[in-house]
Amino acid sequence: MILGIDLGTTYSVGAYLNEKGEPQVITNMEGSQITPSVVYFESETSVVVGQTAKDNSIINPDDVVSAVKNYMGEKKIFMSSYGQEYSPEVVSSFILKKIVTDAQKRLDLTEEIKDVVITIPAYFTDAQRTATEDAAKIAGLNLMGTINEPTAAALYYAVSTKLNHANILVYDLGGGTFDVTIIKIDDDDVVVKSTGGLSKVGGRFFDEEIVEYVRDYIEDKYDVDLEDEEYMDAYQELYGRAEKAKWQLTNQEKATIAVRAGAVKENVVITREQFEAIVAKLYKRTEYVVKKALKDAEIEATELDKVILVGGSSKIPYIEKKLSELTGKSLSHEVHPDLVVAQGAALYGKQLMDKISNSENEGKVIHDVCSHSIGIITIDPITYKKINSIQIKRNTALPTFVKMPFRTAVDYQEKIELSITEGEFKEVTDVAIISSTDIILPKNLVKGTKGEIHLQLDESQLVHVYIKIPTANYEEEFTFERSANLSEAEVQMLTGIIADYDVN
Repeated sequence: MILGIDLGTTYSVGAYLNEKGEPQVITNMEGSQITPSVVYFESETSVVVGQTAKDNSIINPDDVVSAVKNYMGEKKIFMSSYGQEYSPEVVSSFILKKIVTDAQKRLDLTEEIKDVVITIPAYFTDAQRTATEDAAKIAGLNLMGTINEPTAAALYYAVSTKLNHANILVYDLGGGTFDVTIIKIDDDDVVVKSTGGLSKVGGRFFDEEIVEYVRDYIEDKYDVDLEDEEYMDAYQELYGRAEKAKWQLTNQEKATIAVRAGAVKENVVITREQFEAIVAKLYKRTEYVVKKALKDAEIEATELDKVILVGGSSKIPYIEKKLSELTGKSLSHEVHPDLVVAQGAALYGKQLMDKISNSENEGKVIHDVCSHSIGIITIDPITYKKINSIQIKRNTALPTFVKMPFRTAVDYQEKIELSITEGEFKEVTDVAIISSTDIILPKNLVKGTKGEIHLQLDESQLVHVYIKIPTANYEEEFTFERSANLSEAEVQMLTGIIADYDVN
């Protein structure tokens, strides 16, 4: 069995294919189809994931990590009160283990689930994608593949509605990330035309804006700062109440948030109008990205056949209204925005399994694109300054590669310096450096020896480097360490350590 996992910022979901080949969402051991992506370090060797962990965020805030997805691909360390350190990859591995373990229990399987497909925001960088793959390894899982979240949603939509010809816009606004993808369905081909996105945008940030509004209200009225140490418990509770108020305002004109901090006992009212003013600031940023994606896909809004909403925050009425006005389309509500990504991942898992077993694929075939440009640092021939030279442009069909010819400059040249970049700009300071490293050359090469460096992006948008020197009969993949990620040795070490943890 292959389990499709939507590893979300605020909630995660698992799904599998039943005997009829239909995607089914797993109900976790707490009886819900969605699991809060929250981890509680209960002891030195035991962690709790999900709603119980979320509830403990108030009682034991120092031992609870939320929204770890926002830190993937960063050198961030979370410290528990027990003195132990956890990277974002390790915290994410606990969430993955919870989803897989609950699936195994719910389905009453005797064999351990190992094979998984994990969804990733389309706009994730190489570092963030690598961190996600490392999380799967640390969890002891066999990652069959990854798929972009909007693409997974479109795949499930096309299969479930038997849609064969359409231009689809997928608007994916979750708890902490935003993606937009333009997809063309042409019989069995699911062709991604363009993609775009934003990091640190979504429901979690709407919650923070509500909390800030309430905090300012209390400070203005009572001269009490809820961020002071003595009110920290009340301040932590405020986040949960802000989230509930956000969902109440989806259907109601106002919501009340209770604040109990020392002598302060106040019910703060927030109206839908006030909430929509908060949402409007963030929505405007997503609207710009939508327009850019349509332009990159060379599709007018009038040519769209469907607009699909994905992610819990896409259900906010203001967003639905503005997106409908922008595209001129009635928005689709035929799939569940919280579940559709995991369901699409389960379908993609079947495709990958068919490919491995050389079985004939009866489903739709995905043709994806890269969401960021990949380049190398070169020297500008005019200014002699280092610049970013793009080799693979964003929205290039995957997989893809480019050849970069070179000649050795001296006899017995030992290495070539290579800096791989990710980003759209010429200035080196405006792009991310995936890796700066030396490619070691074979011995005894004479001056002027011709060779090629192949820069490749695979179907998961991960960068690979190959070196080829025909006259030396030399060809192999160059393994490089990514500066923002764990080393291979660190991943192996953590895999052994985390295997002994009890995850509930």
